[in-house]
Amino acid sequence: MDTLASAALPRPACTIEVRLDDGVATPVRRFGKPDGPRLLLSHGNGLAIDLYYPFWSLLLEVFDLVLFDLRNHGRNPVGDIAGHTIPAFCRDLEAVGQAVDRAFGARPRAGIFHSVSCLASLLSPSLGTSYEALVLFDPSLHPTAAAQWSFDAACQQAAQRTRIRAARFRTEEEFIELMRPQPALSRVVPGVLRWMAGATLRPVPGGGFELRCPREHEAAVMAALPGFARMVDLDALPIPVKVIGADPALQHYFIPPCSPIAAASVDYEFLPGTTHLAQLEKPVECAARTVGFLRRQRFVRR
Repeated sequence: MDTLASAALPRPACTIEVRLDDGVATPVRRFGKPDGPRLLLSHGNGLAIDLYYPFWSLLLEVFDLVLFDLRNHGRNPVGDIAGHTIPAFCRDLEAVGQAVDRAFGARPRAGIFHSVSCLASLLSPSLGTSYEALVLFDPSLHPTAAAQWSFDAACQQAAQRTRIRAARFRTEEEFIELMRPQPALSRVVPGVLRWMAGATLRPVPGGGFELRCPREHEAAVMAALPGFARMVDLDALPIPVKVIGADPALQHYFIPPCSPIAAASVDYEFLPGTTHLAQLEKPVECAARTVGFLRRQRFVRR
């Protein structure tokens, strides 16, 4: 068994419960170096922040890491689909940030997000005051009018596929074997599929497992992405933003990769050989680019 598959998630230094506007208390966990530069991290649609351990484990020695799952994902209970929206994700990011400041002391922070959590951070009403910088991995938006139709169509197709995806599994091994031949997961580092099973499945009373984020919830967000993506003005961002995109030369199985080349306020590069799941495909390179950008912004002093 490879090292990653046999690794155990470290114990958090601290966990706080943050009350969201639907009444759910979401766990927010603190890892890493308490006196280091503070990073807030979240994940993509249908996933969970624990899945990204191959990436964020590389940041533990330098940063004060604060990790949280979007509502109805990961370690959170499942709520009503009516409240599972991108505006709700935006409010949740605000609530988490404010609670972290109260619990751990207010200090500058940077956000490290992927896919739909990128979009939620970009639409945050306090973006200019709540973060010093953002590092966004393949954000769920497309800035060019020419690519908008294909982006919209891809989101609707992805939502349709999600609605018919398998949702119940007899064992974690069954889930892993079903995921193993999926083209979208063909580039992930060894061990990721086992982490995916642990992070995105929950035991069902009586036996078996189900998706932690129900497929209907995931599909609803996917279908809504185009409308909210249009609200982002990449040329008017009030803080430094780094976008690390997927390799546009590869075939993609989620949505077309974001390439904000013309946006003056964005430091953009694509990572060769990666798709939408770059942090799970080349975690070392993703961590190096994250740290390099934060150093250039003087968010990291050494």
